[in-house]
Amino acid sequence: MSHAGAVNGAFATMGVLLLSTACTAHRRAAPDSPSRTALTASLGTLGVSFLVQSPAARDVQNTLLVNLGQLTGNGTTLIAAYAMQVMMLHILHGRPRATTLARRWLLLLLAALIALTGFFLATPTTADEFTSPDAPAGVVTYYLVYTGYLAVTLTAMVLLLRRYAVRVTDRWLRRSLHLYSWSCAAGMLYLVGRIGALVVSRADPDAVLTGDRYGGLEFLVAAVIPGLAMVLVLVAVLLRVTGRAADHRRAERRLRPLWEAVRAARPESVLPVSRRGAGLRLYRCVVEIQDAQLAAAQSLTAPVLARIDAAVADEGLSGDEAEVTRAAAVLAAGLAALRAGTPEQADPVSARPGNDEEDLAEVVRRLERVSAAFTGSGLVHRFAEG
Repeated sequence: MSHAGAVNGAFATMGVLLLSTACTAHRRAAPDSPSRTALTASLGTLGVSFLVQSPAARDVQNTLLVNLGQLTGNGTTLIAAYAMQVMMLHILHGRPRATTLARRWLLLLLAALIALTGFFLATPTTADEFTSPDAPAGVVTYYLVYTGYLAVTLTAMVLLLRRYAVRVTDRWLRRSLHLYSWSCAAGMLYLVGRIGALVVSRADPDAVLTGDRYGGLEFLVAAVIPGLAMVLVLVAVLLRVTGRAADHRRAERRLRPLWEAVRAARPESVLPVSRRGAGLRLYRCVVEIQDAQLAAAQSLTAPVLARIDAAVADEGLSGDEAEVTRAAAVLAAGLAALRAGTPEQADPVSARPGNDEEDLAEVVRRLERVSAAFTGSGLVHRFAEG
């Protein structure tokens, strides 16, 4: 296969892959998630960018207007970069602040697009002359505007991604953010290759960096490096989704003994859940267990809770281990009381199930430890027997 055919195939494949990913994400995205909407828009626009920049598509466009494919390809790339920047702004900031910053970036995007279009129309240049040593000054300015906007955007994104990755506790999100930053770095490498070829060719007209239009270096800069950047983005999305789903399924298995005990004692409080959606199943499991913790505490008297505290102290437990064992014992004793038909107390004692400020991941980790104590602690088994 010729280099031209390889470039056409690479561009078409990446374009279709990105567009299909964007369409799938759009169908599944939450309507109140601007960051996901921006990511979907970015992937879709990048898909269009790859399709319109393939050599075959450019040839068709260039028959309509001299080198029109250059303008449409670079313009859609800038729009995709802006959408990706908006996504990061909504991840890092609240909606009002993110909206304000996004409007500022939109003004910069419009200025870049207007400048590109102006220089393009004022300097009609064929494709083979666009990166030639004797390219007109308007073309050089065109490239400087294009690469300047992308360089500022990619640099800002790398800084934002790195800063946010340090703050997040979700390991899969942290890893995907690092992959996003490497994708931005690959984008910077693409810019360096493009502008470098132009600068070197103008400085030394005898230097031939790309040979024919579809030479090996052209293929590397035009297809391989952008393709690598897009693959990193797709891997980041896939890694986060599949990694979280695996964690959710693992956590659900660890909580199942606790949830089964809750279901046996309070079958009316457990609703059927579809097997689809590990995150939803885990969330429902956590809610139902916490609801059972509160109900169990309301069925216990103060003397029973005092005996639990004394038993935990006799075991020599302290700190988090004591709290986890106590929570498991309270739940076990409370479920036994509920099975026996003990009514709720007029002045219930708190089960101390956790901190209201905990996020779902922290709650799951704590309940996993409670579940382990529920099934493995002899002290808890004594209170489970009533």
